[in-house]
Amino acid sequence: MTKQPKDRPASPTKGEERELIPKRYQHAAAIGILLLSLLVFFNEIIFSGKTFLAEDNIASHSFDTLLKDAEAQGIFPLWNPYIFCGMPAYGSLTLGGERLFDISGQILAYTASVFRLANSDVGWVLFYYLLLGVGTYLFVFQKLQDKIVATLVALATIYSTYIIIWIMTGHNTKIAVIAFFPFIFYLVEQLLNEWKTWRWLLLILCFHFIFIPAHVQMIFYTYFALGVYGLFLLVRAIRGKQEWKALARGAGAIVLASIIAFSMDADKYLSVLEYNPYSIRGMNPIVSSTQTAETKTVEGGLDYEYATNWSFSPGEMMTFLIPSWYGFGITEYRGPLTDNRPTQLATYLGPQPFTHAPQYMGAIVLILAIIGFWRNRKEPFVQFSGILIVVSLLIAFGKEFPLVYDLMYRYVPMFNKFRVPSMILVLVQIFVPILAGYGVKSFLVQRGQATSPAASKTWKYILGGLAAVAFVSLAVPSVIKGIWGSFFGLEALSPKFGNQPPAVMNELHSFISNLVVTDVLVVSLLLLVAFGAIYLYLKKSIRLQTFAVILVLAVVADLWRVSSQPMETHPQQQLDRLFTPPDYVNFLKQDTTAYRVLEFINGEPPYNNTLAYWRIQSAYGYQGAKMRWYQDMVDVAGLQNPLVWSLMNVKYIIKNQPDSLAPLLLVYNGAQMRVYHNTAHLPRAYFVNRYEVASGKEILEKIAAMAFDPRDVAFMVDDPKHPIDPPQADARVISARYGIQDLELRVNATGNNLLVLSETYFPVGWKAFIDGTPTDIHRVNYLFRGVIIPPGEHTLTMKFEPTGFYLGKNISLAVNILVLGAIGFFAARQFRKQPDTGQPLS
Repeated sequence: MTKQPKDRPASPTKGEERELIPKRYQHAAAIGILLLSLLVFFNEIIFSGKTFLAEDNIASHSFDTLLKDAEAQGIFPLWNPYIFCGMPAYGSLTLGGERLFDISGQILAYTASVFRLANSDVGWVLFYYLLLGVGTYLFVFQKLQDKIVATLVALATIYSTYIIIWIMTGHNTKIAVIAFFPFIFYLVEQLLNEWKTWRWLLLILCFHFIFIPAHVQMIFYTYFALGVYGLFLLVRAIRGKQEWKALARGAGAIVLASIIAFSMDADKYLSVLEYNPYSIRGMNPIVSSTQTAETKTVEGGLDYEYATNWSFSPGEMMTFLIPSWYGFGITEYRGPLTDNRPTQLATYLGPQPFTHAPQYMGAIVLILAIIGFWRNRKEPFVQFSGILIVVSLLIAFGKEFPLVYDLMYRYVPMFNKFRVPSMILVLVQIFVPILAGYGVKSFLVQRGQATSPAASKTWKYILGGLAAVAFVSLAVPSVIKGIWGSFFGLEALSPKFGNQPPAVMNELHSFISNLVVTDVLVVSLLLLVAFGAIYLYLKKSIRLQTFAVILVLAVVADLWRVSSQPMETHPQQQLDRLFTPPDYVNFLKQDTTAYRVLEFINGEPPYNNTLAYWRIQSAYGYQGAKMRWYQDMVDVAGLQNPLVWSLMNVKYIIKNQPDSLAPLLLVYNGAQMRVYHNTAHLPRAYFVNRYEVASGKEILEKIAAMAFDPRDVAFMVDDPKHPIDPPQADARVISARYGIQDLELRVNATGNNLLVLSETYFPVGWKAFIDGTPTDIHRVNYLFRGVIIPPGEHTLTMKFEPTGFYLGKNISLAVNILVLGAIGFFAARQFRKQPDTGQPLS
């Protein structure tokens, strides 16, 4: 009896290649590669218990205590009393509580929290990087039907320098938005090709998920890209006299999906809409920063100069090929300036105030993208990608080349509320790798076509040129230094490094020029490897698997080399030490009265919220969307002004330098910081004799000139038209309780007395009651609150109860139930449709 042969895969015929990974496992293997790459790249974070200590990382931890206090009291933190004399917390997107009513959002959060096991501090962010890679892989595979190309593009997207450093700089909400960008484009394209209700429901969820992190600028760029794509398809349809109704239906579906998704986050965005008109992003400054800003700033937008500070100059496109051409950003220096000790040094030389790293997408990826665009220039999606890249670049130039930016700033809704024009380059960092995928695909279908004499000659010239550049960089680096030095002489360093001694400037110039030489050498060698592999593959000298491994490793090496330079990890214990109360904080905690502090480091208030962690309220802080009236106070009157200190209830000044000026009295001399008592400070609430009416600018000018006694007179912008009596000796605040977003004062008034509170005036949500009866809150001294108290002993209470939040959370819960119910219904119906074949479903 002969044995029957077992079924086995057929051997590859001549000319075919055996697949390294069986087809059924290839998608899983691609995702595994993405995950493994993240584990390797962030190995110190995942396996060594380290973390990042960027300002934004620290700032987010500063409010941990506030969140814990709010949770313990059973309230959702809508107000933040610890910075800027108080400001909206949720409406400004500074922080928020547990949104248990957002069921789908909770599911996403729990999924991301699995990655906290790797690192409790930033591990969850890695989930979104993996999600971005998976979405990019899915989208590119749908487009090009090639798993190798899709994997390469996904890796190139994740490790594009601008994207991967978000986790290092604490800009975690950016990646939490962009992670869903490729899924959105994937679903939109699927819906344009064939309507499926379940796909539309998934699109709603994706829009909802990009709304949750609330990085409005990144959300805007997502819709901007969709808008450009829709306009491109519409123009193409009209020019080709094609059916455009499907596009209209698709656009309507996207709009409706967005409205539903917005409703799932209604609590958040109704709060934002309430706050925005009073923030620096929604109200113009009372004085413009420059003459240019005065002429270009539009009503209801950011000050033009502030909005365009981080403009990407056209010359910086050189960093797409040579990342250190403009000095790089944050990189490690080891030399005579630090006694050969490694130090993170800011070496950026461009027009932006600073940057952590260049906008580097990989030289290999960039050149493959150019090839991919040219070879596939008749493909509609390739045309759209090229248009979007060019438009994004023109917008990113901002004030450096304002041709397109100024049109956007002036006429496109919402755009004038954003700063950092260079942020739109995230679209370039996404679509350049996609075009590179088209470039790789074009080579894959040309196998065997590089054997002609003409083609071989061209390839030899290309490879020979790259080899020559590498040789010059290695053997005669002075040539590269001379070329770079002709663009960046010693004078180019002065704006960034100031008036340093000549020896220091020469050392810095030499250090940066060496970075440029290294970049040219490494880039040319990696290009030689990558395009040498392409040439050998086209000649059939190497197999597909070998070619794929070489190309992927070259691309990853190119990106990792650059993207890892700004990575500065620290032991978790160092973060913990930052929140160990220093000696001067322990001193301040002994004072149990209501007061605020101002901190000065080398004469300037630091962008720092750390004091909030110890429940110490500051008159300053760190927030990108502070209240406009507060910023006006700083711009006109300044934070070095003793009258400003008094009005803000600043009882203590914290300094790292000695100060003997009145009204400051040294009360604590610590190891690093000194604490001064402001002897002229005013209590949190006090009565005044009278009020006068003046314009906002006049009030600020009086404060700047310290031209009035705040105990005597308070200035109002709007006349309450109510007689005020000077307080007598018995008028006083008997007792006070200050909560997170409420307060209660027991007061005694001797007439119709005006009580001034050094709490930020915010007209939306704050309600005042005298013995339970509603009363008006008046805006006094430009920034603060005032209440007219009738004669006698009364209880004044104030509560922050914004309508937007309480209405929005009910809407969010209802729409969540509807959307998840619809998804469950379609999933069950689809399951019932599956035939019972006894075989596993494919």
